[in-house]
Amino acid sequence: FNEFLFATGDCTRWLITKKSSVMAQYANSPRWIEKSSQKNSRYTARWYHRWRVPHEPWISVTDHGSAVHSGHILYGGNNFGNIHASRVLPKHMGANVWIRNKVIKKTCAHLDGGGWTRVPHVP
Repeated sequence: FNEFLFATGDCTRWLITKKSSVMAQYANSPRWIEKSSQKNSRYTARWYHRWRVPHEPWISVTDHGSAVHSGHILYGGNNFGNIHASRVLPKHMGANVWIRNKVIKKTCAHLDGGGWTRVPHVP
């Protein structure tokens, strides 16, 4: 797989990110979010994933610091609870993690919504 979808159980809060944005070592560093329940285009949020810290990574829709208090934390490692979880999980039917292997098409067939069929190529 190459993408994660982190989402609350009711799917009202979610984000899609590349596997490479999650599976690295970082501390309060901007990590790429492809799109989320807050923004339909690519942006960054500050997350944590320090080695040997069992309750990480922290994955959130917004920067970690503000996400703790606003209920925008979507994932914390090792079933960590506390305020990080209590602000979001009980109100939104828990949380889930999804994975997929998104295939990036290298042709023009996807342009303007897709549906194109290629006819014989003329060099």
